[in-house]
Amino acid sequence: MQPQPIPGGCVSSFFTVNNLPMPERYDVWKDSIKCLFDVDADKAVREKDFTSSIESHLFGSLMLMEMKTRKQKWHRGYNQIAGNGLDHYGVGVFQQGAFTCEGGKGGTELKPNGLVIYDLTQPFEARTDDLHSLLWIFPRPLVEELLHCPEDHAMRFLGPGDPMVRILYDQLMSISQNVHSLNHQQSLDIGKTLSVMLANCLNTASGPRRETTHERQGIIKMVNMRRYFRQNLGSPDLNPRRAALDLGVSRSKLYNYFAPYGGVYNYIRDLRLKHAISLLNDPLRARYSIYQIALECGFSSDASFIRAFREKYDVTPGEVRNRAQVKEQHAINATGLVDKRYEDWLYGLT
Repeated sequence: MQPQPIPGGCVSSFFTVNNLPMPERYDVWKDSIKCLFDVDADKAVREKDFTSSIESHLFGSLMLMEMKTRKQKWHRGYNQIAGNGLDHYGVGVFQQGAFTCEGGKGGTELKPNGLVIYDLTQPFEARTDDLHSLLWIFPRPLVEELLHCPEDHAMRFLGPGDPMVRILYDQLMSISQNVHSLNHQQSLDIGKTLSVMLANCLNTASGPRRETTHERQGIIKMVNMRRYFRQNLGSPDLNPRRAALDLGVSRSKLYNYFAPYGGVYNYIRDLRLKHAISLLNDPLRARYSIYQIALECGFSSDASFIRAFREKYDVTPGEVRNRAQVKEQHAINATGLVDKRYEDWLYGLT
């Protein structure tokens, strides 16, 4: 299927293995979807009547994927997180098929007309029946600063009993039905609106409560602190003492704010490692040495960078770089039968 451009609006693509010989279908699907998830299916599912398709729409800063496939297990681990560097939130809407995750927040099974939230920087395991689902991809900058606890929503189930969830669900369904008609400005406006609605759902996910002025001030301070650390990430002398001074808070107060993240040092390290993943997978930096990457991320040496990276992701920066360099960077595979442009679109979201 050829792209369907709307002037200044969305572009669409259609990935399917359904036109391939049956013995090839599952392997082609598994190889393509690994940009998001590792998958596994029973032998009977893989070898008999396996089907899979993804219709993708890229508009504004958002991406919508309409997925139809067979019963499978889904997994995203630290090795894969390090390998592809995707730093997005996802919102799943299931029109058909059960979705279960033992480590889910707010439950273990998605309820009809509910939503499931993915954080592609965190690992998870889940199971689905034969499914028809919509997956909305939000670049992290669109949502993160609107959230009270941006790291606390991987595999979060949002139930239809919450009116904000019902409203967001209806909006997502309506937009998916009208995606081809949106122009560029409408796409941008919708991205901002949906980001606010999603943040509101997540910020009250544990139950509605009345915020005091003191609590609201604390939230605003936390947003400013996270922004400060991102802006100063490459500085090698970024530390709690300097941060407290620049932010105008006491060191003890700073430590209290970041205690849920394992402390200030741990928070800074994780931010630097996430940034390193994006640099290691960036073709424009393919000639950068590991030492240059380390310095750009604020590490004092390549040795300390490699040690921290291996500790977090169980692979070395060099291994991630090598995978990125051998990865095929084309949209449609050599047979010309499978449209894989959605993979490149995922990496280009900002």
